[in-house]
This record gives sequence, C-alpha cells and structure tokens, in this order.
Amino acid sequence: FGSSGLYGSDGLAMSVATASLSSPRIEDIDQLITAFRRCDAEGTGLIEPEHLGTLLSRLDPTGGWDAGRAGELLVAAGLDENQPVAYSDFICWLARGEHLRDQTTLAAPPGYNVPIKRLGPLHRKAFLEQEWSPFIADLQRHLNDVTARHASGFLPDEVMPSHATLADLAERCTVLTARWHGRGNVSAVYEFLMDAAQLDGHSPYLFGSLTQQRSTDGCIRALDGKSRHQLYTMRGPGGKDGALPVGRAQQTAGESAIDNLVLPGLWPRRQALLLFVGRRIQAFLLKVLRRKQLRILASRGISAAEAKCLGEVSLEGSLALQTLVERGQVLESYGQLPGDARERIEAFLQASLQVGDLQEEPDEDLDAFVVHCQQHPGRAFRASSVQHKLMLLRAIASPKLRVVWRSDLEGFTQHKYFAVPWTRSVALVASSREAADGLLTLRPAGAAEVTRFRKNVFAYCESHGLGQSGGGCVERPEWRAGSLMYELGTLLCFDEAAKVTNHGATDIEKVIRDCIMLCPEGGAGDMLPSEALHDVGQNPTAASSIGPTQHTQAMRASAADFPIISEQSSPRWIEALGAWLDIVQVGMEEDAFFVSARSRSPDSLPLLQLLCGMRVRFLELFGYTVDFNVSCHPTTEGDFIVIFAPVAKMKKITVPKGEGAMGLDFDFENPDLGLRFTRQRLPIANVDSSHGKGNVLSYSDEYWQIALEGRPVLVRLYDLNRKPGARAVAEAYLQQWG
Repeated sequence: FGSSGLYGSDGLAMSVATASLSSPRIEDIDQLITAFRRCDAEGTGLIEPEHLGTLLSRLDPTGGWDAGRAGELLVAAGLDENQPVAYSDFICWLARGEHLRDQTTLAAPPGYNVPIKRLGPLHRKAFLEQEWSPFIADLQRHLNDVTARHASGFLPDEVMPSHATLADLAERCTVLTARWHGRGNVSAVYEFLMDAAQLDGHSPYLFGSLTQQRSTDGCIRALDGKSRHQLYTMRGPGGKDGALPVGRAQQTAGESAIDNLVLPGLWPRRQALLLFVGRRIQAFLLKVLRRKQLRILASRGISAAEAKCLGEVSLEGSLALQTLVERGQVLESYGQLPGDARERIEAFLQASLQVGDLQEEPDEDLDAFVVHCQQHPGRAFRASSVQHKLMLLRAIASPKLRVVWRSDLEGFTQHKYFAVPWTRSVALVASSREAADGLLTLRPAGAAEVTRFRKNVFAYCESHGLGQSGGGCVERPEWRAGSLMYELGTLLCFDEAAKVTNHGATDIEKVIRDCIMLCPEGGAGDMLPSEALHDVGQNPTAASSIGPTQHTQAMRASAADFPIISEQSSPRWIEALGAWLDIVQVGMEEDAFFVSARSRSPDSLPLLQLLCGMRVRFLELFGYTVDFNVSCHPTTEGDFIVIFAPVAKMKKITVPKGEGAMGLDFDFENPDLGLRFTRQRLPIANVDSSHGKGNVLSYSDEYWQIALEGRPVLVRLYDLNRKPGARAVAEAYLQQWG
C-alpha cells in the first residue's frame, strides 16, 4: 500500500507513501479530504468499511482494493473494520503513520482545518479529555474557592477571582471553543461568573428562590415580583450610614449604578491612606491573630476543629481565643472578625490616620477635576481632552492627591467582569435635533468595541447578566496590567465616545454580537459540557432604569423556552440575507407586531444592514417618539431569531394616589393613543427584553393571576405599546428585499 498511487478525479497522482512521512504535502491531504467528502453527502464524517474499498479503488485503480484489503488497512490503522469509519481518523493515520490506539494525543493532519466536533471520535475524545475537561475542572476549582471564601466570611472584595483570572479564563475558553466549534464563545465562563457572582455580597437573593409558574398554554412564565421588590429595596453592603470603611473602597462611582466596573484612580490623600494603609494594618493585625491562634492550638495539642472545647476557658480580653472558639478555625480573612471588633479597629484607624490637610492654596479647578473623575470616569474634563491631560499632570504633582494604579484598585473592586472585544460593522445612530438630517452617529462602522459581561444583581431570569459597553479605558487582552495605558484606567479617557447612553440608542448589532458570544455554534446538539444557550436583548427607555450607561440583558434561555419568539405568520427565505424574514402579528391591532429574522449567521453584514437600516428608517419618520424592543434568541438547532419590535415611547405619569399601579401614584401611558397601563388588565406595562417574550414579573396577587392567562396577556401588552403606522413602515421597508 505504501508504494501504490492514489488518483483523484482530476487524474493527479498522489503517492500513499506520504503516509509514512513526517511532513506530508498539504495538497495531498487536501485531495484525500475532498475525495472522502464527496462520498459523504449527509456530512456525517463517517464512511462504511465496504464503501471504503470502493473509494480506494476509484482513487487507486491498480491497487487491487476490495472490502477485505480495506479491512486489513483499517486494522493496521488501529480502527474497527466492522464499524463505520470516521475518515478524519483514517486521514490522520495516513498523515502521521502512527497506530491510533497507541496515541495519547491526537492532532488533525495539516490542511484539515475543520472544527474538532466534525472530526472522528478519536479526535473528539482526545480534545474532551486532554483540553476541555481540565479547563472545566479549573472553573469548578475557582467556584469551589469562591463558595468556601463566602461561607467563611471573607470580605466582599476577597470572595471573587481577580479580573486577571477572569480575563485569562475568558481568553482560554474562546480559544478552546473556537477549535471545537469553529467559532469561539464564552458561554462556559459566563455561566461560571453568574454562579460565582451570586456570592459576592451584592446579590440579595438567588433567582431560583423566586416562586414561578407557567401559564397553561406555556406562553407566560410568571415570577413573584413581590419578593424580588422587597429584596431589591434592601440596603446593600457598605459602610455604616454611608461612611467609607477603612481598608475598603466605596463601590458607588460613575454616571450610573452600573458605571463602577473600573473604579476611578484619583483619590484625595486621606482617602488613599484609609484604603491602602488601613488594609495593610488590617492584614498585619490578622497575621498577629493567626500566630496567636496557632500558638494556642500548639500549646494544647489540639486541632482548630477541636477548638470549640476551649469554650469553658475565659475568653475575656483575647480576640484570638474568642474567634478561634467561635469559628472553630484559624482566621484567614479580616472579614471573619466579629462586627463589633472590626468597628473598634476601624474607629481607631480612622483617628490614627486623621492627618491634617496640607497647607496649600485653594485650587477650585483641581477640586472640580477630582469630582469630575469620580462622577464621570472616562470622560474628558470640561469636554476638552487637552485640558483633561493638563489637569491630570497637576493632580499627579499635587501632594493632596494620589493617583492609584488600576491593578491595585482591582483588589478592592467587588463587581467583577470579563471583556470581549469586537468590531462594529454598521454605524450606530440616534435621533438628534441638532443634526441636519435628524440623526447623530454615535459609533461609526469599523469602531473597536468591547462588551463587559457582569452579573445583574437583581436577576429576573436564569444566569441573568449585563453586557456593558466599554469606553473610557483600555481592556485586556490588548493591554496588560503593568502598562501605563492599563494602569491609568479611566483617567486617560480612552475612546470616550464608546461610553454610549442606553436610552435612545438601541444597539441592534451589539445585541446580536453579545448573543453570539454567549452561544456555542451549532445549537444544543454540539455543545460542550458546561456550555449553554443565552438570549440577549436591550430594553426600551420606559423599561430601563439606567439611562446613562449602555447595557444589554443576557439570560440563559433559548427560543424554545418562550413560544412567542418562534411564532410565524408568512416567513420568506431571502437568499441575499441568508435569513427567513417575517412580520409576526401578536396583538389584535395592526401595529402590534414584531419583525422576525431567523438566520444561522445573524451577524452577516447584509442582515445587519437590513435590521439597522430599518431602525434608521423609523427614526427618520418618527424621531424621538418611537422606541424599540430588540432581542436575539438562539434555537436548539443552531439558528438565531432576531426580534425587532417598534413601539411607542411609553411615559411614566403621575396620577392621584390610589389610581395608579398597585394603588400608588404613578401609571404608564402610550402618548400616541392615550391608553393607560392600569386600564388594560395587564400585570406589566412595557414590551421589553423580558416581558416581551413572556417572562413576567408580577407584583401583586391580582397581577399573578392575570399573568397566568397566557398569550392573551401578550396580545394586550403589544396592543398597549403599539406605535401607530409602524406596520406600514416595516412592510414598505422590507418590500425592497422581495
């Protein structure tokens, strides 16, 4: 066999002697791959042993190939002659010349650039055992560490893995999944982050603890909004009466409640002392207490677990003995000290570090610059990048201030995230009264973007996170910790324009790209262990409580979880788009609808141009009076369904107390129709990324019962939110596509 000649359909000879070479020609391998694929019409990657002999006879007419000789060849390769053959394994043997059963590692041959999941069972098994399983084990180890630190009472900023660790895990996940699927994703790391972040001290409840129930028709999942609202209004972690604790950083900063992923790096001198010197003194005190506890255990010849037996000994005056007896373990974190002990320690440090202000002339500009950097991180001072840099130099030179490296502050940052870069294909625009054509370009095509995935503290779906836009500072992996670009963080105002508002800037491309990042290619059938499908949406203005900071809502779900998403009216296949387009009627009224686009590649340029162009057309015609609910939903088969629903810009209005929602003094109104939420027999007011698909928060027993009516609730909801004339605009716009 090694000296026979193989001939392709083009008559080009190909020596099988290449099977024994260490570096076979890629052209030869390519011809073999092409020949096998031609015999694999269904794309299974398999060939029957009897068909292998036929194929080899065609490739090598003089070789005397039959089923028996082909079987001998398979045995020589270490393959089962009685089972269908994964021809990727067979080609790998030809290229490598090694017995497959003896190999501990298995790489695809040169030129075989296909996803590993499309290769044979030996390749898949090797990848899963040698690469993916160790990665998942690392994720589980990190989650176990987070769980242990949380249970042991560590400080909130000590519980989660570092930003550097999360960035490395996301990068590793992307590389591995790209090899398996052909397109990388961060689904597994996102799921890990959602699980871990529930224990960071900021989530007041677990989503699984909320009561939920499906309507009979399956179209609505009702969630107990009463319990969520009570927990939502609870005071989160922080200092007593809002005071800054010693050795801990305040987590509220920036232009919104979520603009705190990167804490500002410019600090008044005393605050910097309380943070860094205070933390070092706390660490020193912890070290002293640990040594005392270890000496106590050694002197009595007992383990930490047996320390509770020392309870009969007087604990007065010995903090080390007290905590050892109470906890039954040696201290590992300052956060494990009793609350009253920490208060006394911090009060002492507050007084001891009470340094007087340095005698300097008042500098109103510098003081204003410090406030600006705290309240508007990543934005230029007084809208001037030149003045901002000059003020930064003055701040660095001032003895009253301290510039803190970003990597140092990350150790005090409680809200963890990882960033995924992407490049914008279609410009993002918004309505503008100042622009001649009424439109303002917020982000041009070709702009380098980044999505920063974090936990949604008040979740209303499984694995509920946020996909925040970047802007104001650089991100890993392009810039590493230690570089000046990275360490100065938001003080450099890098790409300030990327800090896009959430209201009035529905970012269709970001919604789609975030969804693709969180979903394995091919749907549920080819998923790796620990991967999951996630849908992503961006709420309209009336349903978004955070306006200044752009963010998407990401949740673990597929289109199958919410039936309204998969509904069809008259779908049309558009070859130029590679997508099915449809206008799905939801409500009774003509304009209560959404446009559905189903595609394997929703991020293709033609489809993005169609969807973004449709939004532009609505803005041109309706301006500020139209809003949008846009979401992207993966299917278990591997497609994505993009939902585009033009809606009225709903308004929250004040009404006499007792006449509003839940008997309060507010209501929601469709200003185009004069319709009010409270008069429509609805449990919710807005078509958004949650309610628009049937995931309904119900804040009273009455609303709960209404929600369980099922699809009729969605009918009334879309009717309430409809934008008059919207369907005619959508039909006219889509008509150009056939």
